[in-house]
Amino acid sequence: MSVWHNTLAETLPLDGEWRFSLAGQQGAIRVPGCWEAQGYPRRVDGPAVYEREIVVPAAWAGRRVQLQFEAVSYDVEATINGVPVGRHSGSWAPFALDVTAALRFGATNTIRLTVYKQGERFPLRESLAGFLPDVVMMFGGVWGSARLVAFPGPALSDLRVLTEMESGRIRVTGAVAGADVEAGLRASVQVTHPDGRVVAVWAGSPVEGQLSASVVVPDPMRWEPANPARYTVAVRLEDGRGTTLAAAERRVGFRALTRQGEQLLFNGQPICLRGVLNWGWYPEVLCPAPDEATIRAEFARVRALGYNLIKLCLFVPSRLYFDLADELGMFLWLELPMWLPEVTPRLREQAPREYAEILDAVHHHPSVILYSLGCELGHSVDAELLGRLDGIVRGATGGVLVCDNSGSGEAYGGLAFDFADFNDYHFYCDLHFFEPLVDHFSRDWRPPRPWIFGEFCDADDYRDLNEIAQAFGGELPWWFTEWNPLHPRTFVGYPAQRERMQKLDLGLGDAALMRLSRRQSFVVRKTILEKVRARAGMGGYVVTSIRDTPLASSSMFDDLGRSKYDPEAFRQFNADSVLLLGRGRARRWTHGGDRPAPFEPYSFPAGQAAGLEIVLAHAGPSLPGGRLVWEVVDAAGRRIGGGEAAVSGPLTGGRPRSIGRAVFAAPPSDRAVTLRLQASFTPQGRPAISNSWSLWIFPVVSAWPAGLGVLDPNGALSGLDDLLEAARRVETPDAGLRVLITNVLTDDVLSFARGGGRVLLIQHGDRPLPARAVPFWREGIGLIGDHPVLAAMPHDGVLDLQFYGLATDRALDTARLAEVLPDAAEVRTPLRRLDARQFDVTDYLLEMRLGAGRLAATTLRFQGGLGDQPVGLRAHLAGRWLLLNLLQYLAHGEA
Repeated sequence: MSVWHNTLAETLPLDGEWRFSLAGQQGAIRVPGCWEAQGYPRRVDGPAVYEREIVVPAAWAGRRVQLQFEAVSYDVEATINGVPVGRHSGSWAPFALDVTAALRFGATNTIRLTVYKQGERFPLRESLAGFLPDVVMMFGGVWGSARLVAFPGPALSDLRVLTEMESGRIRVTGAVAGADVEAGLRASVQVTHPDGRVVAVWAGSPVEGQLSASVVVPDPMRWEPANPARYTVAVRLEDGRGTTLAAAERRVGFRALTRQGEQLLFNGQPICLRGVLNWGWYPEVLCPAPDEATIRAEFARVRALGYNLIKLCLFVPSRLYFDLADELGMFLWLELPMWLPEVTPRLREQAPREYAEILDAVHHHPSVILYSLGCELGHSVDAELLGRLDGIVRGATGGVLVCDNSGSGEAYGGLAFDFADFNDYHFYCDLHFFEPLVDHFSRDWRPPRPWIFGEFCDADDYRDLNEIAQAFGGELPWWFTEWNPLHPRTFVGYPAQRERMQKLDLGLGDAALMRLSRRQSFVVRKTILEKVRARAGMGGYVVTSIRDTPLASSSMFDDLGRSKYDPEAFRQFNADSVLLLGRGRARRWTHGGDRPAPFEPYSFPAGQAAGLEIVLAHAGPSLPGGRLVWEVVDAAGRRIGGGEAAVSGPLTGGRPRSIGRAVFAAPPSDRAVTLRLQASFTPQGRPAISNSWSLWIFPVVSAWPAGLGVLDPNGALSGLDDLLEAARRVETPDAGLRVLITNVLTDDVLSFARGGGRVLLIQHGDRPLPARAVPFWREGIGLIGDHPVLAAMPHDGVLDLQFYGLATDRALDTARLAEVLPDAAEVRTPLRRLDARQFDVTDYLLEMRLGAGRLAATTLRFQGGLGDQPVGLRAHLAGRWLLLNLLQYLAHGEA
């Protein structure tokens, strides 16, 4: 039954210690809390039995009494004094049981709860368990507060309070419960301003037990992050003499998230929602009920990095989380807990009921501005079910936007249409595929609406397990050492990290790997977020994720709660106003027609003019004009170029715009170098908006070494352009070749190498050497070794955007090299990939001795060509330079 509300009712709290038994273990347990966090078996679904005694006052006789729970996971049957009083299924919302008839007033009463969590009896995928089982496990138990509440007369139930920002209207609906509706029963609504003034009142009578009131607040203050103004709405029921019989309060705010075409607006102004994904992982309590200090600290750390939103991914936290978000002005996106559902008749019945319960509890919170009905829903969820759930959410809320399927049905094999207010895609991709994906899913014939990436931009880091163990008293917590039975062991290998890493000789300790991985993940985050902000119609994004979990190390905060990134540096590209770089476009005539000719993002030829647009992406009220200053410096801090310019205002929000151009002469150089571009725009009377980027200058490669031969029987090396023109085509390598470039390892090629020849194998598939299909930027950590060829590439130990066009989707499986080349010796691995999830190593570049000769093998794309990489060797500055140095090294022993 619905939870009744009356602040005049008497309450007996049931929080505290209960007797407890589960799987043969007996002891005590505290409510609220889950049994896994209190030392009871984690993989046991139930039954868990809770018992306690409580004396119910004699004065409660004649009153209606509810047993109320904030939340229980998942299914609970309750008895009092052996009398069944009800049952409830659902993990995420408050509920109540009428226990009046079972109580002994003025005596001791025994309450007994039998609880099952989702599992064998209640399958995860048909019980709205959300994503927590995939993260680590689903928790079980009475994880919210519990109480007995005695109502002396009427109460309010199904109370709903909605605000309308533009009109200042507050609508209140509800039902009179707990007593017969008598003639003369009156109702009132009083609205109190944040400063304590009463600003609106309403008085009337319930009609057939239903309350419906509407009041208008004049010139309402708006709830917004910088000033989260909340009004108090007090609802009362009175008898004919004016005596208050029931009272309830809600705190609300006037705010509205809307859309105008492709523009996202909050309270009428352009906004960029910058969110971080929260999977509900709180290892201290193992359920999504952190304490107040934890929540406040979480919000503060998130804000320090420039975020203004937290997406609650497939779970519903405790009421305290919502209350503090309201108070502190933190936007929330509530994603309701449907994930990989098994749509059975039971789920069709359960989901609408549970969604309605959740909405009853959270609908009034001004911090919740986005809802999604589920995540990455495939073909099993049909239009009838989604339409019904969509109606429940829209009917219970106001001033919000709704997405039926975060990630979209079209992207995950679901519905070809949607019920969404915005485009929501989950592009987990390598950097060079991001913009092609956005272009692919953009269609001008669709009605315009904003894009909000519901989750994306992951970048796995490396954990220092010794540091974590030390923080936990010397031993790793169980979630680092046990395998999640939901996942195959090929999915994530964290429990085997120590064992597997001990077998690798990488030359780097855990702490050094952790630091390196975070520097690389910073590059990934910065690149993707700047790509988003450079496009119109981008309403926001949610970055994966907020903290390290047993499932992934792609996060803002590590297992010890520390930020992985410098907040000031992160805010340069994660704020209301950011500076970006833009570059021109080119085309090339290929095989009788025009084709796109992408540039490397920030690479330029030495000794030539270089130019980049400086772009302002701004969200919020218009900015005044101001002054733009930019400067390019070398590694020693010497100025290479710079300039400044006045920027006219006003600068309206919502669409990126160029505010200047940085043009400088790239210094002539016979080696590749790194420069730094720093830009700052200071609007009049406002703080400066600043950002900086690495640029790479490569010598122009105009000639290739003499004595090159190419053996390319299947044309796979055609993208090497002018190198193929300079090299001699051969069918069989001969002694006149200094270096053979090939994509095959025939007997002739191997004989040539073993006889003293030099061979460069360029491989983009799974053969001839053992190789794996792997992402370049995601899920792995690039390791740059000490080698003459890599020394010629400008780098500071991190794979940065100088490798943008070289990024490949294959890596050589060096551990299996002997299967093909049993006589390989002196193997060197100067460019490696450490899998950040499986803790094994593959290679992008190998060098080895074969007999009297040398063979180098690589999967790097000197010709680019994937996604928006440069196409062809002629257009690829970094590819030409690296290939030249590799060929010179093979020919002469030095780059």
